[in-house]
Amino acid sequence: MLLFGGCMAGIDGFDNVTSNISRGITFGMVVMMAFITFSATSGAIINPVVSLAAYIYGTLSLQLTLLYIVAQFAGALCGYGLLRAVTPWQYYQQALEHGNAHCVTVPHQSLSSGMALAVEILLTGMLVWTNCGVWDPRNKKDSDSVPVKFAFLIAGLSIAGGPITGASMNPARSLAPAIWNHYYEGLWIYFAGPTIGSILMVTMYRYIFLQKCSDTSEMMAPCNCHHDTGKQDPHSSKIIP
Repeated sequence: MLLFGGCMAGIDGFDNVTSNISRGITFGMVVMMAFITFSATSGAIINPVVSLAAYIYGTLSLQLTLLYIVAQFAGALCGYGLLRAVTPWQYYQQALEHGNAHCVTVPHQSLSSGMALAVEILLTGMLVWTNCGVWDPRNKKDSDSVPVKFAFLIAGLSIAGGPITGASMNPARSLAPAIWNHYYEGLWIYFAGPTIGSILMVTMYRYIFLQKCSDTSEMMAPCNCHHDTGKQDPHSSKIIP
């Protein structure tokens, strides 16, 4: 769903010219659709580094984490493949002739590899940090509008980082277009950056913030913090892409 719908919004053709804003908003809306559709059955995790974060946080088992990661890469390859099957080849050739391949994520030419890596670390870190806040049991009562919130989050991060690195934040999202288009420039950045950002932020949240109650009126009630996150009920909070 993510690669089919999101990358469809990046096709310059059919008398339509896309923009960074239109692509960012569409990716946000597709993430919202995926969450609404699949959150009840699988948690709607569509990002390998979010699966990794969920494992470190204590929400997913190792076996389930590995299964999710395999499914996410397979789903990305299938989704982009389906898009290729229903789109005239001329539009993909046109994208190659004008520079980068269609829907691939590559750093802007003015960036060094280190700069691009740092941008992906920070963008993914903000995404994972927000996931950790949603997983926090103290926020369970505020989960009704989570799909809409994440739609705006993904759209905002995509619009902000799109011109710089493509704002991947997701190795599976970057790998599928790279494989189908045989275009691998800077691909390692979109594996290393999101992975590092995910590990850093979820580790910080789990060991610094999760074990502390907020200083609010809720302090009058018994603390519902999970000091032993390893015993957290895997269904106690939503898992967000």
